[in-house]
Amino acid sequence: MALQLSGHTHGGLIFGIDRLAARANAGYVSGRYDVDGMTLYVNDGTGLWPGFALRLGRPSELTRITLRQA
Repeated sequence: MALQLSGHTHGGLIFGIDRLAARANAGYVSGRYDVDGMTLYVNDGTGLWPGFALRLGRPSELTRITLRQA
């Protein structure tokens, strides 16, 4: 099985903007996707940046992935 772990998109930061983020990322914004038999996972990010931290209606995420030998 193939696996791709991708960086984060902030889930679009604000509810509704996720649709714009999807356009820029071939439809992949948040979560697990099946892409031609490959698993793709896109994280929302933790939201811990000490600068201008803004999220409205989009949760932060810390993902734990366990890989096991087939």
